[in-house]
Amino acid sequence: MVHMGGHGACYTFRAMQHLIDLLQTAGLSERESRVYLSALALGSATAQEIANGAQIARSTAYNVIEGLTEMGLLASIEHDGHPLFTAEPPDAILEMLKHRVEDLSRRMSVMEDALPELMALEKRQSERPRMFMFEGKEGIQRLSRRYEEATGEFFEIVPYDSLVSKLDESDFEKHKERMTHNQIRGRILIVAAKPPVEYMRGLHAHYGWHVRYLPPEQAPMTGHVSVKGHEIYGVAYEGMPVGVVIENPALAGALKVVFDLAWRAAPTEISFGE
Repeated sequence: MVHMGGHGACYTFRAMQHLIDLLQTAGLSERESRVYLSALALGSATAQEIANGAQIARSTAYNVIEGLTEMGLLASIEHDGHPLFTAEPPDAILEMLKHRVEDLSRRMSVMEDALPELMALEKRQSERPRMFMFEGKEGIQRLSRRYEEATGEFFEIVPYDSLVSKLDESDFEKHKERMTHNQIRGRILIVAAKPPVEYMRGLHAHYGWHVRYLPPEQAPMTGHVSVKGHEIYGVAYEGMPVGVVIENPALAGALKVVFDLAWRAAPTEISFGE
């Protein structure tokens, strides 16, 4: 029998750490592994003796013992009016795992039978919008990657002053280059205190995008709004940058209508492209 009491307990569990690791692989927690090994080495023992051997508090040992008993790994007997606990043979662990495999197989079978009905339900709900949030600089970069890969022409309203003050110029240039590489076309409404004519001319000449200008009194905004395909993109630059993507054809279509109205309202004397 392995000695589990006194100072020898610490040494014993250091020596049997590989057994604890194996039991954890089988699905037991570290405390459950300690208690099971302690009971296995002691034979019939009280909860206090098992707790001492496992090097855990007695109150904790009672809860762990109860759980192991439900798993079928410990059994209890009465002796002189007091409960004693004994570990089931190690092959009980294999039986426990077999039962779990059988239970999991049964659950998988139930789900396979229910899958067509669940998929039909998903189809009925397909028009519900889906929304994704992005926070901080890294989040906005992930949003940009998604935007670059999404199909369809884009329409966007850009708060120029907020954009240039918050975004890293190098990252923004790479974003535009990737958009061009992916042959993405679009229209941009620039909102700024003063028309950034050279910037607008560059967007059209270098990237082929159509650009118009709106004064801030016609579009008082600090957030960047865009629609691309069936998706709506929004970025707020105040404080920590926050982005959102909404997937919904109906909402995207409605925003395109609003964008067209704003596009027609923009002064054509400060425009590049159509």
